[in-house]
Amino acid sequence: MARTGSGRRTTNETLSTAAVIGWLQAAQRVLDSIGASQLRQIDSAAELFASAISSEALVHVFGSGHSRISTEEMFPRIGSFPGFHPIAELALTNHVGVVGPNGLRQVLFLEKVEGFARVILQQIKVHPGDAFLLFSSSGVGGVVLEMALYLRTMGVPIVAVTSLDSDRRSRSRHSSGLKLAEVADVVIDNGSGAMDAVVEIPGLRHRVGPTSTIGAVAVVNAIKVATAAKLVARGVHPVVLDSPHFGNNEDAERQIELVYEDYFRRIRRAYDLNGALAVPETYSTSKVNGGRAHLPPVMPET
Repeated sequence: MARTGSGRRTTNETLSTAAVIGWLQAAQRVLDSIGASQLRQIDSAAELFASAISSEALVHVFGSGHSRISTEEMFPRIGSFPGFHPIAELALTNHVGVVGPNGLRQVLFLEKVEGFARVILQQIKVHPGDAFLLFSSSGVGGVVLEMALYLRTMGVPIVAVTSLDSDRRSRSRHSSGLKLAEVADVVIDNGSGAMDAVVEIPGLRHRVGPTSTIGAVAVVNAIKVATAAKLVARGVHPVVLDSPHFGNNEDAERQIELVYEDYFRRIRRAYDLNGALAVPETYSTSKVNGGRAHLPPVMPET
C-alpha cells in the first residue's frame, strides 16, 4: 500500500510539474511574440506618449474588468512616473467578491451597457494634446470599445492593447459591429490566444492558466521604459516612483513626495474646464469604416 501511495504521489507531482512547465512555456512564447513582432508598435506608442507628457499633457489609461491590473501597472507602480493618468471605474473593476454586492455578474452586465463610456468620459476633462491607452484582451467589450469611438470622434489619439488572435476569432458585442483594433490609431498585440487559458489538465474539460495578463503587463512596462527613454532624449526627466524598501529612508520619502507633487501638478489638467474637449452626444464610425453615425442612449449632463 505504501508503494502504491508513493506511486500516486509521484504521478500527481509529475502532472503538476508538467502543468507548471506548460504554463511557463506558454508565457515565454507570449513574451517572445511581443519582442519579435510588436517593437515598432510599442515605439509608436512611446513616441505619442512622450510627446504628450513632455508638453504637460496627460496619457489617460483605462481598462475594465481584469484590465485594471494593466492600468495600475502603468502608474502608480515602482519604476513608473506621473504623466500617465490611471482611470479605475470601480463599478467595472471591483468584483473580487464574485457574488453578492459588487459581484462579477454586475461587471459583466455593465461592460455591455451602451452609453456608460460617455458617462465615464464626462467625469474627466480631456484636452487637446492628451492621449489614451486602452486595454481589452478580447477587444469586443462594449464599454472600452465605445470609449474608443467617442475618443476617436473627439480627435484624441488612441493606443489599444488587445489580443489580435481574439480579434480575428471573435465577433463584436457592440451594436456598431466594430472591435477595438479597428478603432485605435496604434494597436499592440498582447500575444495571448483567443481563449486566453493555455494549460490542459488530463480529465479536466476546460483549460486553466491565462496568459493575457502577463502579455499586457509586459507591454505596459515596455511602453513605460520606451517613453522614459524618449523623454530623457527630449531633455525631460520624469519623476520616478522609486522603491521605498531599500537604501536611505529619507531619500525614499523625499522622492515619493516629489512624485506626489508632480502628479498633483499634472492631474489638475484632468479637472480643468478651460479648453477641455466636449464629449459628444453621439459618435461616428465614418472615420473607421465609412459607416453611419450611431446614436447611443444619451445620459443627462451632471
